[in-house]
Amino acid sequence: MGAGQGTTAFATAYGRLVAAYRAGPGAAAEASALLSEVVSLVATASATVEAGLFLSGEYDITNLRSHLLRRQVEVLTVVAGAPADALESLARALGGDAPLPEHPALTYEMVAQIAPMTRAAAPSARTSAAPPPLVLMGSHGFADDDDRAPSAFGVEVTALTTELGSASERGAWMEVLHAAQALVRLSSRVPEQDRRTVAITARRALSRPLLLGIIEHAIRTPEEQARAAEVLQWRGGEAADLMLEAVRQTESPEPHRFLLDALARMPDAVPLLIPMLTSPRWHEARHAADVLGRQMISEALPPLRALLTHPEARLRGAALDALARYPAQHGSEALREGLAHPSPETRQDAAAAIGRRGGGALAMPLLAAIEAERDHATWRAMLTALARIEAPEAAAAMSTLALRKRGFLSRAGFSLAQRLEVVAQLAASPTRAARQALTRVAREAEGEVGAAARGELDRRA
Repeated sequence: MGAGQGTTAFATAYGRLVAAYRAGPGAAAEASALLSEVVSLVATASATVEAGLFLSGEYDITNLRSHLLRRQVEVLTVVAGAPADALESLARALGGDAPLPEHPALTYEMVAQIAPMTRAAAPSARTSAAPPPLVLMGSHGFADDDDRAPSAFGVEVTALTTELGSASERGAWMEVLHAAQALVRLSSRVPEQDRRTVAITARRALSRPLLLGIIEHAIRTPEEQARAAEVLQWRGGEAADLMLEAVRQTESPEPHRFLLDALARMPDAVPLLIPMLTSPRWHEARHAADVLGRQMISEALPPLRALLTHPEARLRGAALDALARYPAQHGSEALREGLAHPSPETRQDAAAAIGRRGGGALAMPLLAAIEAERDHATWRAMLTALARIEAPEAAAAMSTLALRKRGFLSRAGFSLAQRLEVVAQLAASPTRAARQALTRVAREAEGEVGAAARGELDRRA
């Protein structure tokens, strides 16, 4: 395994370890196994993980980069042979609020802290006076940081802020967005001693009216949405407020999907999102559930569970999807309740959430629900979900469904058409569990069901 693959494997396993410690004593066995795995991954090679502040992936509790971002760590380096106690201490600290441990095997490169701009310091919208010149530190120590002269940073920042003002006055929002992205990226490249000064300058330049214009431009111009999301994420809480105001205006999430995706990577948005779960406008609560489910914030669990009794089926489905993203001990019971809900639509939503989650612990409850289900569309949704679960329990459950014939004197079991549908679902599923179940059905089933399973195996071969 190459160095890049090793770091990726370490980041994936370590993110799951942080989530396991956050889950509490119920996940102790999983945490112990994951700790052994990460120790082995760095036994002979070091791992360096960059948080990727501006272009990070989806924010969630199992994503190590998400935790680094939350704790303002720009780069984490774990040296080869790092001991288990150091890795455990760091994982617990990243998942909570304890200080990051000091250990020779662990090094951190921190993100420069940016002081929030006060109202008194906010630039007036009525004045168009030229900003004061940006004064950076002296030239000492700059030689290894960048291949340009230090003064070029100040010149470039001034040029970009001037371009922002000029383009916004002309309504040239594409130019505004491109200059804003360049300014955001520049703020991370300047030498350490000037990073805070440049970042504050950038924050002041990216005012509320400018951010609002960027949001409206990106909604109209889908090809610019990734660029806009990068700028908005960097701007933090004030941008989150404007983004939420935009998504409140529509029931459909699709026109503003890029805003929801960006909010899911912004911890600053959480205090604004939790109150939205109790909004009288159902679509606002659905948007909040979508984002909070991806952030997996523990404070959101009670209001998310409360939504399972909401009269709006679409909101119940959003709550189930959000809860399915949490560790098993938080979401499994809600999903079981969803499978037994009086509404077929909610039962289908619960099944779909289980299929996306893929947890083996829910395979048997899903099998029981399939056996009791009388609505064919819901039965098929549950079957599809079961076929997507990659676990031995799912293989056993699917085999049971395909092999259980309905007798002449008993309504127990399944019709020939249902059993053939099980075979079709197994054939369409890419999981190893589905392949195991299909092999067993081909070996043990009789008649058309066995022939169909053998035919599917032959086609795969």
